[in-house]
Amino acid sequence: MIDGLSVNQIAEEIARALTYSQVGNDGALIVTPLVYPGGARVVLRFQESAAGYFISDHGSARREAELMGGRALFTRIARAAAERYAVRFDSDMIFDIEVPREALVAASIAVANASKLAVDRTAEKLSEEHASDQRTKLWERLEAAFPGAYVAREAAFRGASSQWQFDAVLKNENGHSVFDLVSPHATSVNAAVAKFLDIKDLGENAPARIAVALEKQNTPHLALLGRTAKIIDISSRIETFRAAA
Repeated sequence: MIDGLSVNQIAEEIARALTYSQVGNDGALIVTPLVYPGGARVVLRFQESAAGYFISDHGSARREAELMGGRALFTRIARAAAERYAVRFDSDMIFDIEVPREALVAASIAVANASKLAVDRTAEKLSEEHASDQRTKLWERLEAAFPGAYVAREAAFRGASSQWQFDAVLKNENGHSVFDLVSPHATSVNAAVAKFLDIKDLGENAPARIAVALEKQNTPHLALLGRTAKIIDISSRIETFRAAA
């Protein structure tokens, strides 16, 4: 017993906190435990229909995608997500129709998961496109900073124990330099640290290591990253890139 409550009572309390409903004149809303990348909960709308029930995300996935600037991508991605979960998409809502009472739970899970998947995949695609744009910017700055030098794009370089993929590897009269873009997320920093640390372990033969931060002021664990590589901002002056290598 905890605070006079049994485990079953505590479990029911948690379940009620994870999901709850609101009833209005035009149907009922179910707030699910699923969360979109932006932090909003996935919400379902239930309405009675002539042959059962109509369940939809009421366009919430589309609105989330629009807030991210991914409306054009979302339509194609949402259609595929709806097909995966055997529900429907009409360019606005992800939904299922004429759902019998006994299938409501399964249909609700399918619509909610499809809605979340569509937004997750849209966010991932936008992130990939942004990363591609930033790589192009990095390559342009390196070519401007080191005219005549060889800049290998998305190239591999072997460290003391493994081979790693870097966004750019520069070779000039001073030897090699490896560059990797670092986004303001712990996972990105940790991945860069692992690469740079293994390269650093080459000792005297180690190339210069440069972490190119996309948002330096918002990047976590900068002190740790700085122990394995020089840190510069993607928007740094050409002279800064030249001095880092």
